[in-house]
Amino acid sequence: METLLSISDRYPRQQLQAGEILIVDGESVRELFVLVSGKLNVEKDGSLVATVVEPGACVGELSLLLGTAATADVVAAEESVLAVIDDAATMLDGGHALPLALAQLLAKRLQVMTSYLADLKQQYADHEGGLGMIDTVLGTLVQSGGPRSELRSERDPDPEY
Repeated sequence: METLLSISDRYPRQQLQAGEILIVDGESVRELFVLVSGKLNVEKDGSLVATVVEPGACVGELSLLLGTAATADVVAAEESVLAVIDDAATMLDGGHALPLALAQLLAKRLQVMTSYLADLKQQYADHEGGLGMIDTVLGTLVQSGGPRSELRSERDPDPEY
């Protein structure tokens, strides 16, 4: 995330007050927004999907990579400052097709998983125990910047996927 923060140093800043909407679900997104300070909530159909607090984290990247409308609302949870990279699509292309193609593939996978997890969160919001922890797990996954872990468990130490 430090890389995005340093790249965004030369771009204009946008300040949001708590409750102000940055991105609207279903609307076109033309810029990449990099969080400089503050806190943003990512919401889908009124349900909190993730909270973005780490400087250098970005929002709007799925829409840019996929060339689609926003898939969630992004709302300032507190006073926030963002760098606005208005030429992000041009920077992504850069004359090389491979990085953009790979990024689009990964963004599509992430979009499907995010939609699925948001749906699960809504379905099991009132449950206790493991199913009631979906929002905690989703928040942890979104904030995780650590090394990739292997997809396995004690129950299934060698999954086929």
